[in-house]
Amino acid sequence: MTASASQYPPEWISGAIQAAMYARAGWRCEHCGLAFEPGSTKARTATNRDGKPVILTVHHLDGDKANCDWTNLLVCCQRCHLHIQATWKPGGVLPARWQPVPAWITGRGLAYVPNGQLRLFGDLESVEQGDVSL
Repeated sequence: MTASASQYPPEWISGAIQAAMYARAGWRCEHCGLAFEPGSTKARTATNRDGKPVILTVHHLDGDKANCDWTNLLVCCQRCHLHIQATWKPGGVLPARWQPVPAWITGRGLAYVPNGQLRLFGDLESVEQGDVSL
């Protein structure tokens, strides 16, 4: 679904917000760490299956395009953007594989619900010591 331009504030449409967020993130995906060319949204080395470069994006975590507070914006590669958008919003249950909790969540003070699923191949030392709560 494509959002209409009217849902975005003027600073978003001009690109000022995205530029500030890219610089803040050091031209890296805040979720997977993929590096991008400074001043560009093209990945330094990663490409998609079609050979085109992976693109850096800014994701509105709560889905509200008008909410451009930095705590609601996540700089991420297009792959992570699609994954995060499909699986998590602030206050929701974290995907089981997001352990430890990503730094971008804790650094923004975002609310989340820990995933209570037993990790099959998690911290074996804790399992051996009986420190696993069900």
